[in-house]
Amino acid sequence: MRMYSASGRSRWPIVIGAAVVVVAVGGVVVYANTRGDTTPTATRTTSSASTAPTSIPTGGTSGGGDNEGDAAPTGCLGGQDRTAAMVLAAQKSAGHSSYGAVEVATSFYRWLWQYPYPSAAEAQTVSDAIVSPDASEALKNIEAQYQAAGNNPTQGVVPPDGKFFMSTTNGVWSVLEGGTPNRVTVQLAAGYVIDGALSPTKTGVSGYVMVWQNGAWRISTGTPVDQTKLANAGTRFTGGC
Repeated sequence: MRMYSASGRSRWPIVIGAAVVVVAVGGVVVYANTRGDTTPTATRTTSSASTAPTSIPTGGTSGGGDNEGDAAPTGCLGGQDRTAAMVLAAQKSAGHSSYGAVEVATSFYRWLWQYPYPSAAEAQTVSDAIVSPDASEALKNIEAQYQAAGNNPTQGVVPPDGKFFMSTTNGVWSVLEGGTPNRVTVQLAAGYVIDGALSPTKTGVSGYVMVWQNGAWRISTGTPVDQTKLANAGTRFTGGC
């Protein structure tokens, strides 16, 4: 089941932009979308301390340093496991480029947005390694945000207690213009895998401001996503898992 045309252009617009639920877990805003005919609506479980950038997302090399020598984002750097070890491996392997920022952001999202949740110990490990020391306390305390979300983190996109994780197999990413070599805004979309099956209609969208600190990419804050621009300008991951 592929969600792009033979030319490689994303077909995410058929999925993104219908019913929308906005959830903040770990201080990061996550959009859970389902295709349908309803008017887009949004509710927020907790506040996000970020402001939406005004620049237009672009794929590829803009806004984040020199990508020369780096492979385009696979969506699976660090391996297929959705564990703290995977996130740390992705961070260690990612280059100092916008491609590297995309890979680290994606690894964090794949780990963060799953149910059952990662353990409290894993949440602390990821927070210590991936979250910037300058980030908000809410973003740093991922476990507290999991507890606040309870057994219904998607607010009905997946039923309460329903098992899910995210797949980048058919996902897309973009990097906003106006970044610097040490600060990049990444937006991405990935598909829900519910009870082991990739959904043809449900996607998650998330955005992160990534900063290069102490020789690695780290998350400074979550940021709202312009879903229309991501759908139209996003670049497909070359691999995915």
